Amino acid sequence: MSLKTGFAAVLKAMRVSRGLTQKHMADSTSRTYMSKLEQGRSSPTIDKLTAISGALGLSPLTLFTLTLSVESGQTVKTPVQHLEADIADLEAMGALKSLGLSSVSDVRPTRVIPSRLERSTAPYSQAELCFAEQEKA
Repeated sequence: MSLKTGFAAVLKAMRVSRGLTQKHMADSTSRTYMSKLEQGRSSPTIDKLTAISGALGLSPLTLFTLTLSVESGQTVKTPVQHLEADIADLEAMGALKSLGLSSVSDVRPTRVIPSRLERSTAPYSQAELCFAEQEKA
């Protein structure tokens, strides 16, 4: 399966699982473009992926992780483990420090996924990433 086909399947499944129609996604993209994405006839830009994932109440990383899992036929945990290993390697090489980043953080849930009824009356919002500064010894 190609990444385009995998993304199409994930996108449609996430939209349907949240009880949304393509029309509900109008704030993030047109119905025509959603249709092309869900049919695997187009690929989103990073900005569009971010807008669509926000409308679904998900992180772009979540959509892409699910896509990689569908495309490879592996568990969802497999690409997550690869990500963790890559980040550990990058931190060991000092690459994260050059970006002012650290892999050590205080991870806390930042949102609660609303029920289907709440979603139909509440506006959609983007996820917010919280970065904590690490004290220097």
